[in-house]
Amino acid sequence: MTRLLVSLALMLALPGTGFAQPSTNAAQANRVISSYVYLANADGDKVLVTTQFWRNDPKYDERTLHRFLDVLAALEKRGFAKNDKATIDSWDKPEPFARCYVYLEDVQSAGRTKGAPVSGTRVWCSENGASEYDVKNSESAKHVDEVLRQFDVYFERSKKNVRKG
Repeated sequence: MTRLLVSLALMLALPGTGFAQPSTNAAQANRVISSYVYLANADGDKVLVTTQFWRNDPKYDERTLHRFLDVLAALEKRGFAKNDKATIDSWDKPEPFARCYVYLEDVQSAGRTKGAPVSGTRVWCSENGASEYDVKNSESAKHVDEVLRQFDVYFERSKKNVRKG
């Protein structure tokens, strides 16, 4: 029994992955910091990448920053660069270029792990023939790879469809 109590006390004292999750607490939601980066390539295709820093666990926010930077770096390798003039306004209007978004650390695409909410990612591109795609559990080791794989699929279909007309 003593061993169980000591283990439980250590688990509560040392925040780990199990506690490093977004909070559904309304007061905590007011502390969230959202970051947005607009990217564009030479063809005029646009991508909005956003993430949220929950500020309830510095280690979680550090991993969030790394995922955010990993996605941005991968998109830069695909020919995208930061574009301060792009906005999300009227992205539903038909245009001859692809428009995509990657919402990282998104609780809408989340799931639940042991009863606690976990964040995920939503990926979508205009005219790709499918609705947005949810990539569950941001803490998965392959999460960024799956996000980028889905982005590539949607982006290629979108490019092909928007340039038909």
